[in-house]
Amino acid sequence: MKRSLFILATLAMSSALYAQPKADNYTREKVLELFAQYNPSVLENARQNEAYAAILESFLSSYAAPQTEQNRYELIAVARNFDNSIRLQQATAEYRDAFIFSHMSGAPLAPAAVRFRSQLLPLFANIWAATVELREYELQCVEEQLKAVRKNKKLSPQEREEQEKALLLRKAALKRESSALQKNPGGQIVASVDAYMAQADKNLSQQQQAVQAAQAQAAAEQPLQTPNLQIKTKNKKPVAK
Repeated sequence: MKRSLFILATLAMSSALYAQPKADNYTREKVLELFAQYNPSVLENARQNEAYAAILESFLSSYAAPQTEQNRYELIAVARNFDNSIRLQQATAEYRDAFIFSHMSGAPLAPAAVRFRSQLLPLFANIWAATVELREYELQCVEEQLKAVRKNKKLSPQEREEQEKALLLRKAALKRESSALQKNPGGQIVASVDAYMAQADKNLSQQQQAVQAAQAQAAAEQPLQTPNLQIKTKNKKPVAK
C-alpha cells in the first residue's frame, strides 16, 4: 500500500530516535546481530569502506528503542533497506541543492525533478519488495506463535483462547496488508514516489520561507549605519600654549 511504502521509506531514512535509553532497549550488540542475520552485506561494506562505516556507526550510536516485537520488525526493515536509505538520502540531498539553486537563480527545476524521480522509482521498487518479504516473514512468525500457544499446556483455557484470538486477528490483518501490497505494485510504487516528491517540495519550500523570514528579520533589526561626519571650522584659532 502507498502509505506502508511511504512510512517504510521514511523510517529507512531516519535514525529511529526514541526517548532516553532504558535497560530493556536494544543494545548495540543486539542491533548488529539483527543486521548480521537479515542483511550481512551491510557489515561487510562497513569493513571495506570508511565512509559507509561512519554512516552505520551514526545509526548505531543514535538508535534507542525498546525490545518489542514490533520494533524488531521495524529494525529488520531498516537493516534490509539500509543501502536504499543511503541512496535515498543522497538523491534527496542532490534535489535539495538543485531546489535551492533554482530558487536563488531562477533556473528551471524541471530537469532536476525528472532526475530525482528516475532515482526514486527503483529505490521504492526495492522498498516494496522488502516490505512484501517482511510481511510474509511476520505471517510465518505468527503461525509459529499460534502453534506454540495451542501446544502450551501451562495456559488455562481462557488464557489460550485470548492469546489465540489476538494472534488470529493479527494474522488476518497481515494477510490483508500483504494482499493489498501485491495488488498493482507498479501503481503503488509510482504513487509512493509522487507522495515522496510532493513532501520533499513542501519541506524545501517551508525551509526556504523560514530562511527568508530570518534574513528579513535580521535586516530589520540591524542598526542603521550613519557616516561619521567631522565638522571642520574655518579660521580656527590656535590654542594658547
